[in-house]
Amino acid sequence: MTVSAAAAAQPPRLYEAIYILRPDVSREAAQKVSSRVQEVVQKGNGQLTLVEHWGRRLMAYDIEHNKRGVYVYVNYLGDGALVAELERNFRMLDEVMRFQTVKVAGDLDVAALKDQTATVDAYEPPTGDEEEELTLEQELGLVQGPRTLSARVMDDDDGMMDDDEDDE
Repeated sequence: MTVSAAAAAQPPRLYEAIYILRPDVSREAAQKVSSRVQEVVQKGNGQLTLVEHWGRRLMAYDIEHNKRGVYVYVNYLGDGALVAELERNFRMLDEVMRFQTVKVAGDLDVAALKDQTATVDAYEPPTGDEEEELTLEQELGLVQGPRTLSARVMDDDDGMMDDDEDDE
């Protein structure tokens, strides 16, 4: 049995990838990346099952001096060669700052997933008057608003900022 015959005998696996675009990416550039992803998956005999644009979000740490990035989540059926080709394309695209691909573990109903086809929607860049993102505590209603410097108390003894007045 040859290598290609062995690869053809195995069913395709489900992979998920998240890639982060620069925060100032234009609609045309984001669409170019999305169409490149779709093209690579089709050429690699794979199939997109889900594409979600998560929008512009605050990142855990700065990447290339950017605090935010445009997140896109992709699920697709394919093999290891398709993953390698897709990641090679991510590295070549200047708009992509980071990416990560993970094989979804577990036994999946691949036949049911093959019936699903994902459509790539256009990315809508944010307008200039967007609101600041809320923290988890603010979304849950545990905190009224963002913490400000006036909410903290200055300690006269050591000149350090303290969160609690009763720290002694």
